[in-house]
Amino acid sequence: YTSAQHINPYYSKIESNRKQNSVEAALRRHDRIRLAERRRLNVAKNLSWGDGCRCCYDPNSDGGEYTALVELRATLKHNNDEQNEEQNEQNLGLEHLYDIDNKDRYSEKDSDNDSDSDDEFDYLLDEDLPDNEDEDGYGNESKNVLKLLQQERIEELQLAAMIHESAIQHGFGVHRQLHPQRVLHAAGLGMGGVRGPRAASIPPTAVIHLNEDSQLSATLDICLEELAQSTYKGTKFLRSNGRSTLLFNGELANEVLPRLKPDSSLPALIAVKDGAVIAVCENLRALGSTKDEKVEPEAVEEWLDRAGVLLREVPIAFEDYCRIRPEEDALVANMMREKARLAEISEVEIHQCGVPGCRKTFSHQHIGIKNEEQSGLILCQELVEGI
Repeated sequence: YTSAQHINPYYSKIESNRKQNSVEAALRRHDRIRLAERRRLNVAKNLSWGDGCRCCYDPNSDGGEYTALVELRATLKHNNDEQNEEQNEQNLGLEHLYDIDNKDRYSEKDSDNDSDSDDEFDYLLDEDLPDNEDEDGYGNESKNVLKLLQQERIEELQLAAMIHESAIQHGFGVHRQLHPQRVLHAAGLGMGGVRGPRAASIPPTAVIHLNEDSQLSATLDICLEELAQSTYKGTKFLRSNGRSTLLFNGELANEVLPRLKPDSSLPALIAVKDGAVIAVCENLRALGSTKDEKVEPEAVEEWLDRAGVLLREVPIAFEDYCRIRPEEDALVANMMREKARLAEISEVEIHQCGVPGCRKTFSHQHIGIKNEEQSGLILCQELVEGI
């Protein structure tokens, strides 16, 4: 029997390289500190709501709020401030009455308490304080173990905070406004319906609100924000102008949302799971009173729960949050370095030879090219005439 190594002398080298590449790929995938550093480079800082990864958001088009939502948010803030002021006034009044009652209650006991001494606690001062080392001699070792456990706990908390921050930056557990041309694809619609190796390309669950500039839509957006922030951290909540979304994405909308019409079906709430539409609520009829222009939070939560799109935790691995692959990061880095190099070259004085595109910095001529800067001859004109 002849082994494969003897048949192909390069087999062992190829196999070794394959194993090395596999190990390096696994290390790159599970090196969470390196992932966090790489993702910080892709975070857009100038979005209207704060930070967001470029794989999910476009800083030039996403974000913002419509007029009805801005007005409702201002009204809620004003009412909340008034309630806080009333509550503070009540608390101050109760504290004042409590102080007066305590003053009358303990005024008669002040003279008796002045004669009290601390003699009963003197025995505590006579006790020897424990040494740094236990009786069995393992005091320092116990402290070292405690410090290690404390450090491990701190690292666990830092990792949990990093994962939570990254999930928010990728749209999980928050309600964001996206451009009408991007909102359907951001929810996974039109992407094939099956999540591939990069799980973030199609979110497990998403909720889309195709809004109008109305009080009814504004109350729903406030409700969805509270659901996202308080409980359902694993669901993506999105909103965009309904009419513009259906018109900009006419072909996709007719395919995945055939019942929705721009003139009669809006506002609408859409439940999406693994890139497929699960349920659609036209005109928000099942979520509240259209006459009062108000939705009921309990009805909204129940409708979404029946659709199966409310997740309390992100069901995909931290390594799969981002759609930007390391190869793309490396390509962008190389392009930036090349751009910087070209910028440095442009600052160097270029010899003007009259040939377009030539960037040589030393004195020279191009043979066979005649222009205002050179004759294009091998020998200069003076030598030719002298001969």
